[in-house]
Amino acid sequence: MDTSSSFFGKDALSIIGIVIGLVLALPVIFILNQILGGLIRMTFGEWFTPWKHIPKVKQTDPLALFFGDFRAIKSQQPADQHVKWMNELGPVYRYRHMFQVHRILLADPKAMSYVLSPAKAYQYPKPEYTSAFLTAVLGEGLVSIEGEKHARQRKIIAPAFAPGVVKEYQPVIHRHAKALVKKLQDVIKEENDRRAGKFGADHLIEGQVPSDRSVTLQDPAHQAVVDVLFWLSRTTLDIIGEVGFSFMFDSLNNGDKDPLANAMNILMGAVLDLDLSTAILVIMSEKPGLKWLRYLPTSRRMRIKKATKTVEEHASVIVDRLRNEILAENQGVSKEIFDDMGDSRPKSLVSRMIRANMATDLKPSERMSNAELMGQMTTLIIAGHETTATQNSWALWLLAMHPEVQDKLRKVLQEAVAKEQAEKDVLPEEEQAIYENQPVRDINSIKYLDDVVKESIRMLPSIPSSLRVALKDDVVPLSRPYKRVDGKGTFNSVFIPKGHELFIPLNVISLSKDLWGEDAQVFNPDRWDNIPKSVIDAKMPPGHTFSFLAGPRSCVGKGIAFLETQVILTHLLLNFKFDIVPNWNLVQRQQIVRRAFVEGQWKEGIRMPLIVTPLNP
Repeated sequence: MDTSSSFFGKDALSIIGIVIGLVLALPVIFILNQILGGLIRMTFGEWFTPWKHIPKVKQTDPLALFFGDFRAIKSQQPADQHVKWMNELGPVYRYRHMFQVHRILLADPKAMSYVLSPAKAYQYPKPEYTSAFLTAVLGEGLVSIEGEKHARQRKIIAPAFAPGVVKEYQPVIHRHAKALVKKLQDVIKEENDRRAGKFGADHLIEGQVPSDRSVTLQDPAHQAVVDVLFWLSRTTLDIIGEVGFSFMFDSLNNGDKDPLANAMNILMGAVLDLDLSTAILVIMSEKPGLKWLRYLPTSRRMRIKKATKTVEEHASVIVDRLRNEILAENQGVSKEIFDDMGDSRPKSLVSRMIRANMATDLKPSERMSNAELMGQMTTLIIAGHETTATQNSWALWLLAMHPEVQDKLRKVLQEAVAKEQAEKDVLPEEEQAIYENQPVRDINSIKYLDDVVKESIRMLPSIPSSLRVALKDDVVPLSRPYKRVDGKGTFNSVFIPKGHELFIPLNVISLSKDLWGEDAQVFNPDRWDNIPKSVIDAKMPPGHTFSFLAGPRSCVGKGIAFLETQVILTHLLLNFKFDIVPNWNLVQRQQIVRRAFVEGQWKEGIRMPLIVTPLNP
């Protein structure tokens, strides 16, 4: 026997055993380290914290050492627990996250504006693990990147979202909204026919679940329970496909049969359907020596890898096509020029980005790479269509919850349509053609519609919060002095140490009674006709809301998102009445965006079922 090879085999097995043991031990060591840190923070840490003077949430969870106030937050709907604490402790307070890690909540307009300002935004980036997670799914798009790369990309991209450009997309959005109306009419008719016996009792309609058919309706011959989020999501995907990069998904009719649409849905699920085990893995992967966890061949990672390959293949073809179209039109335009040069159709957003990226006055170091351009496409679809669909569904839910507001808005819309129809005949024939798809010429002229959309975004923004981390020690100013917890004076700033994770309470500050008055937590679109002086004096971002963030990290597509909501609500309210389903409790959960579930129907997943009644059956 060859003793050397025998010893080598034993040594190799020993090394493999040690490696496996270390791999298995690392999570245990990590958790033990976190528990020890939690104990220190919970005891001695209170003596040395620079935030002793800031009001603190009283902990009641018996497992607070492990979960801090996290379980209390997660047991409530998004922002609810934070708002309750704000009502008790004031807009500036502290609470504990997992393993007793301090978190400071700053529902103060000056503090929020400071952290998100051009001077400070890049000093407060997203946590590294969040950026890495988003980049793995979205690519190098505007949402996932940070710092100088973000500033460079935004400089090129921002002109494509200018107000004048956004206005050009009204006809496209109206056309898709009109198609949504037709689809909902067909879905409701199919359900009515099923009830009338024209289909088998087990006949299931697309987007429908069995419980939808069990609801007792007042007018079963005309009404139906419809998951409006299901159809809104398909519609907004079609809109962003055409507006974003001149691609026709036809998702409204074909679902995710298109390979690119299917791949995008897989990636969207990877971003939004983040379960607890995956979230823990993402957070652990930030720790020294544990970054390799990001590359474990989990089933989720394999799905992302396969979908990403499909997206890259299609995106590369689309980017090349758009670039060739631009070269055929003109070469070397400056980035200030974004006209359509002889084409009556509005250029897509990505086309405008490519045009700006090819400008002769851009240095080579300032241009976006192909990978970055493709990252914008992925970001547009995932960040652009699902958040808008979600925002639209919550707007419809609020209108269903407040039928008096729904009726008033519908009346305002009907009057606007009637007025324009009465004046249409005096217009040139080519201008009359616009009414084929548009009920009104300019959706922005309807003030009450604007108020309703603003109020729905204030009350229930699709993204309730965000997270930032301080790259260096800083002192954040506050809009006014707040009382110290010990009663010995006041404080008007908060020290934020390097490495501290700062919770950005987008929804919480929108519900602040200090800003909006005692009815801050009530849905009231009329408030926008008489905005409180406290809101005006706060000098908040345009629109008096932080729902789209602010500064250089604000949502570049907020104009299009707002326009989509205006247009889609107009078409839907002119054609349907929306009611809540009696005795169905809608539960909100934050999975990056605000998601809706029906209590007791968890297996059916994310949905927004409403009773929909056609106005002209």
